[in-house]
Amino acid sequence: MQHSPQPHQPSLHDDYFFRQLVPPDHELLQIDQAVDFSFVHATVADLYCPDNGRPATSPELLLRLCVLQRMYGLSDRGVMARAQTDLAFRAFLHLRWEDRLPDHSTLHVFRSRLGGRFEAVFRGFVAQAVRRGQVSGSRVLVDSFTLQADAAVPRLRALLMTVIEQTLAALPADQPWAQAEYDALNADPAWDQNEATAAEQVERWFDLAARMRDALLALDPHRRNKAQFDAIGLLNSALNRHGPKRKGKRRDGLVSATDPDARWGCKKRGQQPVAGYTEQLAVDADSGIVTEVIVEPGNVDDSQMLQPLVAGHTEKVGAKPAAVVADSKYLSGDNVAHLQTEQITDFLAAPTPKGHKQGRFSTTDFTVEYDAADEPVRARCPHGELSARPRWKKETHSWVFFFTKGQCQGCPLRERCTKQQRGRQLSVSVHHRRLSAVRARQETAEFAAAQVQRLGIERKFARQSKQGGRRLPWRGLAKAKAFGWLWGCCLNLWQLTKLAATAENLYREAATLRPRPHCA
Repeated sequence: MQHSPQPHQPSLHDDYFFRQLVPPDHELLQIDQAVDFSFVHATVADLYCPDNGRPATSPELLLRLCVLQRMYGLSDRGVMARAQTDLAFRAFLHLRWEDRLPDHSTLHVFRSRLGGRFEAVFRGFVAQAVRRGQVSGSRVLVDSFTLQADAAVPRLRALLMTVIEQTLAALPADQPWAQAEYDALNADPAWDQNEATAAEQVERWFDLAARMRDALLALDPHRRNKAQFDAIGLLNSALNRHGPKRKGKRRDGLVSATDPDARWGCKKRGQQPVAGYTEQLAVDADSGIVTEVIVEPGNVDDSQMLQPLVAGHTEKVGAKPAAVVADSKYLSGDNVAHLQTEQITDFLAAPTPKGHKQGRFSTTDFTVEYDAADEPVRARCPHGELSARPRWKKETHSWVFFFTKGQCQGCPLRERCTKQQRGRQLSVSVHHRRLSAVRARQETAEFAAAQVQRLGIERKFARQSKQGGRRLPWRGLAKAKAFGWLWGCCLNLWQLTKLAATAENLYREAATLRPRPHCA
């Protein structure tokens, strides 16, 4: 498919109508004047054949159509229909009066062709802000946003039935037993009798899924086709829903067979969980430019994403930030240690210590003394009792102090300290000193100002949500990532336009204040 960028040459007829009917302060015209889209030709040049096939639709035109989709919450058919009659859309798309739009299916082909290349497009808009000197990089704001998957979330039995239905065809033809057992289970009326028989039937569905997976794994791995590999992955994800949840372990189980990459996510305790993905943003505090976007399944912990966000910001901007501001979801000892190693100031909010809301003591209420090797040697409780010679616990990477039964017996603070009859055990993490320093920094005015500044990133999410960016229009992690990068582009287009308008206003104010030369 041939492609070579052609210069835009509007006719006098087009120019007259656009100037008469489209106000010059229209949002799309301002974006078109403030931002350069032409870099996309070089970004996707290797995806097109330069000397063979029919002439291709301009990638810049298709990118502008994708941007309009996200800004106005339109489908492929919807954006084409509106671009056919909306003069502002046509002016933004650089279409002449007689130009025809491509078929709506071209957008799907374009998105599929680019795939992960949307990150390079997002990087191009960030590079424009960097070249203009608008990204200072002195302070980076970090936060996350929940994206709802475009998929129904069935009950467990219905999910297992759908998964097995989709994977039956992957079994070899000489193994008809799975289809026979599926038909028998599907016809079994035990599901509608009572809770005990329903639970027993669910176990039988799990057993069938496990035996189907084992049958696929028994095949020669060098002769498995793509359908069999996909079936094994889908069955493994479904089987992760089996069994009780282990304390401290995040369950990575299948939520929906129509979007197998989506996972349950819940940002705040007590809120309704959402099946989908998490969009992570890094925003330059001074300019408001989004410098990094990462989309992951909804069950990924936010604390695992801080270091990739900082690394992505550093790569795209070309310099490490001086400080990082985030809420308590991103606080962990590893993150604080990493930022200290990189010489980046951390303004990470610390959550309320465990137990304080119930009026009980936590590790923060104990005084811990360290030796020259930075290892804890003594711990003093709020009542003044001393414990020494802690034991190292490899599983939790912490030292454990033991307060004896005699020390805790008769203590007036016992009810707030422990419910154990033998005495209190105190677990001190390897990052205890770092986390204590974070909590101490929370009391400073600088930290409070940084957290107030962090609220600016919420306006990014609010605008995305208002424009229909909370629910995904596509399915799968790869398409969710493209959705996130596209929204990063849209947020930066708005911000680049705003910064350009601010700079122009400042220039005009300076021009009016400039003294006029005296005439002789």
